[in-house]
Amino acid sequence: NPAMLFLMFELYSDFAYRFMEYVGRLFIALHDEDMKIVMYENLVDEIGAGMNNEAKSSWLTQHGELYRQFIHSLRSTKQYLDNRIELKLGDIETASREISKKFYNAHATIIDDSDDLQSFAAFSTIECWVTDLYSFWKDSITRVINQHDCIDMRTIDLHCVCDKEHSAALDNILRMKIGVDNSALHKVYSGIIKGMAASEQLFSDIHHEIIMLTSE
Repeated sequence: NPAMLFLMFELYSDFAYRFMEYVGRLFIALHDEDMKIVMYENLVDEIGAGMNNEAKSSWLTQHGELYRQFIHSLRSTKQYLDNRIELKLGDIETASREISKKFYNAHATIIDDSDDLQSFAAFSTIECWVTDLYSFWKDSITRVINQHDCIDMRTIDLHCVCDKEHSAALDNILRMKIGVDNSALHKVYSGIIKGMAASEQLFSDIHHEIIMLTSE
């Protein structure tokens, strides 16, 4: 359903725009040097400095801005215009902000516990599902949207690659910490449970809004 797919991308947008802020907050909060190194590399990528191995960053390559450009290209397609989604953009954008606010508040609470392993593990759950999500989106765009050649796919293509690398780096650190500290497993498990709960709520809220918007 093209209309539902467009709404999914729109409602997810504020999450994408605010993700760099969350990565930066987690980086500042962490004390463990191994974890900070991994989060620093993640933050560099989010800023856009790591794109195509470029030495200099540009606002246009910042990941949130790449997603914004993707959204703008979607809005110019005939299918988007035919579904008259632009008439609901005010409500959609308000809902997107509320959905992402709930998600990031949940992760802020985890960070405020001042437990590096728990916070790091919670973050790792995001990189895990993002890898599969963007691959699914790429396939869906190709199959569902007629003018997919006109869509700015850089954010999709980028995350299909970089998040696999991020996820592997995060998992390596967690395995290392569990291997040297018997108490680490409980903290990692706690972070994973809390992180997945926040992610499940994120997509539950998005799904709820899609149903509400398409039933009007």
